[in-house]
Amino acid sequence: MTTKKLVRTVHLWLVLSSGLVVCLLCISGTLFVFAEEIMHAYNKEHLYVETQAEHQSVERQSVDDLVAAFKTEFPDERYFWINTYNDPTRSFDVVSGMIAGDGPEDIKLKLTFINPYTAEIIGEDFTSAHFAFVVAHFHSQLMLGEVGLWIIRIASLIFLVELILGLILWWPRSRNEARSAFQPKYPASRKRMNHDFHRVYGFYAAWLLLISVTTGLVMSFDWIEKPIVAAFGGSPELVGQPVPQADRQEGQSFVSLQTMYEEFEKLYPTGHKFTLHALRSDTATSQFVLIDQDDRFLHLYGDNKVLNRYTGKQLEKPLVAEFERNQDIMEGNLNIHMGTIGGWPTQVLAFLIGLFGASLPITGFFIWWGRRRKRSQHRHILSTRARSVKEAAI
Repeated sequence: MTTKKLVRTVHLWLVLSSGLVVCLLCISGTLFVFAEEIMHAYNKEHLYVETQAEHQSVERQSVDDLVAAFKTEFPDERYFWINTYNDPTRSFDVVSGMIAGDGPEDIKLKLTFINPYTAEIIGEDFTSAHFAFVVAHFHSQLMLGEVGLWIIRIASLIFLVELILGLILWWPRSRNEARSAFQPKYPASRKRMNHDFHRVYGFYAAWLLLISVTTGLVMSFDWIEKPIVAAFGGSPELVGQPVPQADRQEGQSFVSLQTMYEEFEKLYPTGHKFTLHALRSDTATSQFVLIDQDDRFLHLYGDNKVLNRYTGKQLEKPLVAEFERNQDIMEGNLNIHMGTIGGWPTQVLAFLIGLFGASLPITGFFIWWGRRRKRSQHRHILSTRARSVKEAAI
């Protein structure tokens, strides 16, 4: 068996073993590319509260009061974070969930929009927010918990190998092959079109798919994340570690969320978002926040900061800067993975590449099936001829 035939055989069996999962992985990732845009379109009537902003005498209520009002109104929901904005016309939104069990499949995600001037609930969104949540967790775990997580991890590793082997198989061995390796034949039969779609267009898409798969694997395995974090100046020893905590100061009380928000308003011009994450414990001494210019609900990209709850200002501790650096690196990785790094153009590209990635196992299967049928027909012809010769001899 030649080297190329061995590579083709391995490539084939890897596709047959993981093709379905790869298709589901690519399709779900494609659906999530524009999840935020879908949520904004679905909730467009809840995003602004212009009437209150027009009256200068009306002041916003404190963030603490808004969170308390939400928890009072929805005591059975788990509060995850609140997105606040220094644009005076914007409503604030709370991300929460109805919890029925321990796994992500037992969470029903919800967006709640609050008028920051009156603390009135002006909108609730179970539909688009939960759809985005389901798609995201299907993409990462197939909604099967730990088992699904490992299925996705293994399928992603296999897909990475498939792409590399596919590029090896694509490599032209002669000038004649090179002429057809970069552009499809036209006009062509359906069989030839399928072959060119898989081989020629697959060559161009493979490089972007390699980036997508690799960035996904960085988020899946610590042993991949750590060297990537180290390569970009982060601290691999902090990977997977919790938020650094400020030293406890007995007898001193914590400042309010509103104090933290006011510090944010002093430092950042209008048009920024300030996300306050729920604390793991009421006794935690640090508050993890995120500051950004976009208004995304779930895609929390931006400037990660750890605030000292005693002062409301950034925690001054050696590990904090390293922790924040790690978070920024992983957000950059997620930004590339989701295709949001360049806005609409790269999102559209990520959408198309995701669809193409889902098509590769299908077009590859048809190539294999066509060759299999051809070999079967060839064996049948040889068998028929052999019987005819034998009968003639008799």
